[in-house]
Amino acid sequence: EVPDLLQAPPTEPRAGVELARLVSAPFFEDLRVTDKVSQNLHAELAILQVARAKNGIASRKLALAEMKVFLREIGIEESEYFLRDGSGLSRMTLLTPAMLTKLVVHMYNSPHRDAWVGLLPIGGQDGTLKNRFASNKSAAAVVHAKTGSISHVAALTGYVLPENGKSYAFSIIANNVNGADREARALIDKIVLTLVNASSAVTSSGN
Repeated sequence: EVPDLLQAPPTEPRAGVELARLVSAPFFEDLRVTDKVSQNLHAELAILQVARAKNGIASRKLALAEMKVFLREIGIEESEYFLRDGSGLSRMTLLTPAMLTKLVVHMYNSPHRDAWVGLLPIGGQDGTLKNRFASNKSAAAVVHAKTGSISHVAALTGYVLPENGKSYAFSIIANNVNGADREARALIDKIVLTLVNASSAVTSSGN
């Protein structure tokens, strides 16, 4: 079940005549779109919404402070990352694969596992992973992961979650990629499919 989100304090109505109104999708549904298609603008707006809900002010500074509090609560120290935005587009935002793996392991073991995993693109099926894993899309259907890419960087973080077999959490980041981006993505896909095959091998061996 998706947890209720804190609501920001009500604001005073502004004077004037309302010409139009647009009601946004529920916040959690917007997060699903954000993750599935990698909507960076909405990722930035999401952390501002957190700051507004907690403090009444949609401030990036306050939003990043809330993020640090959460990460500290789940055992991730500030020495393991450096945040400057909510989408990761900033060259100054730095994350380690170990830190991201800790995060996804925590979320998998949390009461919000199903909702969290449901936000992520599925290998070879939808979102930013729809056209990935071309060599074996059917096998990749057990991959639930979030992509990350800027110039010369390619990343994928998430899970291999077979119905029967061993599950894996992983985070792969390729920095300073000098070749074509597609080559880096293809190598990442190959590594992840190796995890998928390893999971199947565990099932077949009965271990």
